[in-house]
Amino acid sequence: MRAINYIVTTLFLSLLGINSAMAEQGSIEIKIEVKKVEITTVYGEKKVREVEAKTVVPGDELLYTVFFKNIDRVPVDNIAINDPIPDATRYKEGSAFGAGTEITFSVDGGKSYAKPDDLTVTNKKGETRKAQAEDYTNIQWVFRPKLAPGKTGTAQFRVIVK
Repeated sequence: MRAINYIVTTLFLSLLGINSAMAEQGSIEIKIEVKKVEITTVYGEKKVREVEAKTVVPGDELLYTVFFKNIDRVPVDNIAINDPIPDATRYKEGSAFGAGTEITFSVDGGKSYAKPDDLTVTNKKGETRKAQAEDYTNIQWVFRPKLAPGKTGTAQFRVIVK
């Protein structure tokens, strides 16, 4: 049980401590919510629900939701939200979402971002290959529309606990 609680604490702290948001102008407030995704089958029908992530084990799926809010008095645009993918997890391919956002990924710890088709990784032998979802280290959402004062937006992604 101690290891499971450690994983949850590590996941929360790794994301909460490094998450950042920048805008061309103004101030943005960020809040993060983590939920465990439970999938059950009842009478042959698949049910998906999100529950509090009190404990997790390898194979569990977690949903991260980033809430961002313009706390300034002027509209803000080009909001960039940069989020690391926690070390004890791997990104679930195709799960990143954010209405009005351009989503890119990093394979170098957030130093550079690109669309999945443009990402490559190089192994210790110097061989380069197309990056896979499990190679991603960070996600970036850029919210292009103007966000009026007091208005909010969300960005989401899912991970699988290693």
